[in-house]
This record gives sequence, C-alpha cells and structure tokens, in this order.
Amino acid sequence: MVRVGIIGLGWMGQLHAGYLKHVRGASLTAVCDRDQNVLTVVANTHGVLPFTEYKDLIACEEVDAIYIVTPQKYHYEIMIEALASGKHILCEKPLALTRDEISSLRDLAKKSKAKIIVDFPERFVISTQESVDLIEQGAVGDIQFIRANFRFSMKNHHQTHGAWVFDRSQGGGLILESSVHLWDMIRWVSKQEIVSVSAVAHNHKDGQFEDCFAAIAYLDKGGIVMVDMSGWLPKESATDKRMEIIGSDGAVYIDEFRNVLTIHSEKGVENNPGMITTGMTHKDLLWHSSIEGGVKRLNQYFIDCINDDVTVHPNIEDGARATEITWAILASLKSGKMEMVEYGN
Repeated sequence: MVRVGIIGLGWMGQLHAGYLKHVRGASLTAVCDRDQNVLTVVANTHGVLPFTEYKDLIACEEVDAIYIVTPQKYHYEIMIEALASGKHILCEKPLALTRDEISSLRDLAKKSKAKIIVDFPERFVISTQESVDLIEQGAVGDIQFIRANFRFSMKNHHQTHGAWVFDRSQGGGLILESSVHLWDMIRWVSKQEIVSVSAVAHNHKDGQFEDCFAAIAYLDKGGIVMVDMSGWLPKESATDKRMEIIGSDGAVYIDEFRNVLTIHSEKGVENNPGMITTGMTHKDLLWHSSIEGGVKRLNQYFIDCINDDVTVHPNIEDGARATEITWAILASLKSGKMEMVEYGN
C-alpha cells in the first residue's frame, strides 16, 4: 500500500484527495496547507494527519509518496526537499519558473531512484490513448499538421484556484499555467519535438496575464502545429478542448470534454469540479470523472508504477520540455518573431 501525502489543498489538491479513495493500492495518510481552516476541514474529512509545514509532511514516516499541488512559485523549493527525501513524487505543472530551477530538477531527478510523475491528465484520457494507439499503428501515416485548442472560463479562478493564476510572474496566465497541457500532448501524440514558435496574445485589462493567445509552431520532422487558447468563456461554460491530427494517410479528431454526456437540469449539476450549472451542459467525464477520468487514471497509473517498480511517464523531462516551449512563446510575444525553443539537457 502506497501512503500518500498531499502538499497544497487548493482546488486540485482537494480533487486528488478525493480521487485517491478510488485508487487501488493507495491510501491518503497526510495533508499539508498553511490555511488552518482548509487544513482542518480536509484532514477531518479524510481522517488523515494535518501539517502546516511541508517539510514536516515530507519527513513523516507514514508517507511514501508526495503530491506537490501548490502554486507554481513553490514547486521548486518543495521538489528539492522531496527529492532529497527519496520519496516518490507527483508534481503539478509547470515544474518551475526559471531555467536554473529546471536544470537543477533535471540533475537531481537523474540521481534519484524515486518515481516522479508530472500531472498531465490528458495522457490518461481514454479517447487520447485510443488515438495514440491508432497513430502508432500507422493509421494516419506521417503527421503533417496538428491543430489544438483549449477554451474555458477562468473568470472565477481567483476564488477556486487563487489570485496567482492572474499573475504571470507567479506562473499564472494561459501560456505558463495552462498551455503546457497542449504542448505535452502534442509531443506525446506526435513523438516529435517543437523546434520553433511564433505567437500573438491578448492581455487582460489589468496587464498581468494573457486571457487569449494563438501560436504556430514547427515540429522537428517538418510538420506544422496551430494552437489557440482562451480563458474567457462565459461563467459556467463547459470546457472545450480538442485536437486534430492530420497525416499523409489519415486523420484523428479528439474531443476531450464534450459530446460524451449532455444533461439538462433545473436543480443544477457539477459539470466541472466546483462549477454548478443549471439548464443544458456537457458534464466533464473524460478528465474529472471519479470512475475513469484522466486525473483518476493518472493517479492509478502512478501508484501502479510504484507498486510494480516500472518506469514512469510523463516524467521530469516531459514537464521540463513543455515548460521550455512556453518560454519560447513568451519570447516570441516580446520579439514579434518566430523563436527557437531552447531545451536544456
């Protein structure tokens, strides 16, 4: 049995705590947050040990695996402590905020025997995994074009996620905080690297983050990628996340959030965790279902990798490369030109 401790009890941290009840071979034993009220509620709800300092949770002998689910600006300092402990790690994306931090994590991970996974749930969505199987079987031939979009409402994110999501300097904004999902998925389905990007963006009225952006990129085998994102859909909107993969012999169309289950309710339903919608909506099943959603399946995969002692993906390198792509996008916004992606090693 893998005993899990969660550091950070915001929106995503509490979701992981709930999903772990449905994961074979795992038990939640400890949680950590500096908000005493939140900490008390979550610890009492799950009957686990409460900690206000992350170093105390990491040192706890009743914890085998550490989930780092804090705002991005804290990832690096917690990661290096967790790596030093030798315990297994799940870390939210993006990994860190600077090249020096990413380089340090790469080096430390290479020396560690622990299992380390970056939380990219789209790799564990059933429709995406089926698509990857088809691509690997050669159903679409050589990939020539990928188009991906990610649209949702972040208008209440200051309440559900925290004010940091509206501050690029803390890892917020669509590019740093959210687009890593798309870039990792593109790398995974294509088995290619992004070599250069050009982007445009619309900054929110307060100027601290972008609320819409679009990018064009080249893959290392010559294919073209187009990505667009908006975080400014109306409140309570269902998430819209799709990908089109066109090759020399076929095409795959993936719709991760819609057209699986449509529901009409006068009382309202939770179409996305914490978002109650009345009327017609598309319930988020492929990512956040506690039965077979991508986040739950990622948790199960990670725990199985620990118990079975097998290699974990997406790993530190995957998380680092997705982050490095976002930095090239920010460089393109500043220069107004196509920018090469600078990968570390």
